[in-house]
Order: sequence, then structure tokens, then C-alpha cells
Amino acid sequence: MDEKILLGFFLRELGEEDNDVSYVDGFAVKVDGFAESWAKMPFHTYADLGWRAVAAALSDLLVKFAVPKAVLSSITAPDAQRAREVFDGIREAAAHFGVRYLGGDLNQGREAVVDVVAIGAAPARIGRRPRPGHVLIAPPLFGYTGLAFLAFKEAGRSPAVAKGISWLKRPTLDWPKPPPPDCVSASMDSSDGIADVLWTMARGVDIVLERLPAPEEVVSEALSLGVDPEEVVLNAGEEFLPIFAVDPRCVPDGYVAFARVVEGEGKVYYRGKELRFRGWAYFRSP
Repeated sequence: MDEKILLGFFLRELGEEDNDVSYVDGFAVKVDGFAESWAKMPFHTYADLGWRAVAAALSDLLVKFAVPKAVLSSITAPDAQRAREVFDGIREAAAHFGVRYLGGDLNQGREAVVDVVAIGAAPARIGRRPRPGHVLIAPPLFGYTGLAFLAFKEAGRSPAVAKGISWLKRPTLDWPKPPPPDCVSASMDSSDGIADVLWTMARGVDIVLERLPAPEEVVSEALSLGVDPEEVVLNAGEEFLPIFAVDPRCVPDGYVAFARVVEGEGKVYYRGKELRFRGWAYFRSP
């Protein structure tokens, strides 16, 4: 049973909506976190892990048009020095994104574990189920993190890989201006990969992927490294880029329409076949 199925089971037990955020009395609330053993790559510092946790939580708020107000953290670390480094990263990220860091909880454990709660004002309530006839749009910037995951040792010779590493270390959430909320039927960020977004949104509808929302340098660099460009673009995640389902007349500057939402039964298609990629999930069998 992978993460998505297990989480869905938990939410049904609670009677809560399966969404990127929870809505409470006009506010959107999000908790996000990870353990060092699964998240820390050779190029990460412990401060990077703190920054990344803040960015991950705020990304989910922003893609729902919530206005972030504050973050809280729970930090587990083997010693005081590593706890301090994670704290510094969270504080630096909060300052960068313009939100208050209210403190939180501190624990000792065998490895660093970081959890961040973010809260923001929610003027609209947006779910994950797109409307047939809408298109999926995103900034055409996917694939950099996929290159970094697969080929981070090539950063010295590859600007595209180096860019992906910088995104994985300290995501900036520097998005183009989004479409108006009243044009949007669904939204998600790409923390677990575009493939995960497509399959998650394909509930009661089919989604037809028409193009890879990636720059040419990503595709060409993937080919030069001998890796599959489709996997690099669709399956990596941690770009923390927005994906909106919108009326086709509502595609703003900086975004491209890359998929269509049609009547269907919950499938995702690419080039006439069911999409084989599923994105990232914990507990998934190889």
C-alpha cells in the first residue's frame, strides 16, 4: 500500500477532503516534512533541509491562492548543532518568503526529521478535480530537478544539472503571475512530479498529456546523459511549480497549456497510450 492510498484511507476515516491543504474557518493549513535518510542528498546542508520544508508547505498554500501568514516547525536532530542548522534554514526561508516563524517543537533522535506547518488566509476554496473542457497549465520549467536527481555528479559541466541542484537545495517559488481564481477548477503543486498530479487529478475524468512542459535544454541534456527525457520531466518532483486546470481562455503569460481534461474514467494518456509514470510516493513497491 503506497503513500497515496494510505493517506486516502486515513482521510476517509477522518471524514476530511483529500486536498493539498486543509480549510478551516477561512484559513488554509498545510503540514509538510521529511526525514534526513530519505531527503538529504550529498549536496544538501541541514539548513537546506529547513528551507526546503518551508518551501514545500508554502507551495501548497500558494497554489490554492492562500496568502501565507506564518509557519511553525518540529525539529528532530541527533545533536544541538544539527538542530541549530535546520532552525537557521527555516528562519532564512521564512524571512525570504515574508512569513512569521513562530517557533515550535524540538526533539532528539537518530537522524534529522523536519516538519513545518504553514497557515494562510484562503479567499477561495480550490480542490483537485478539474472540469472537462479545461486545460492544464504550468510554467514550462520542468525537468531540472529530474536531471539533478539522476546526474548530480555532472553539475560541474552541466548548467542544467547545476540549476536543478540549486532548486533542490533552496526552492524560491518564483512563479509567474497565476490565472484569476475564478478561471481555475483545480490546482496542485508538483512536489511529487507531474505524473503524480495527472493521476491525482484524473478522478472521474481522463487527462490527455499533449506535450512536455520542459525547456529544450532539459530534453537535450537528458539525451546527452543517456537518460529518458520523459522520466526526467514527468517523474521527478520537487520543482514546487504550480499546475492549474483552467478555462482555455485563461492562460496567462509565463504558462503553457500542456494537457487536456476530457470526459472519462480516471486515466491519463500520452501519445495514445496510458501514461506509465506515476510520480513519487513513499511505501511504493519497486
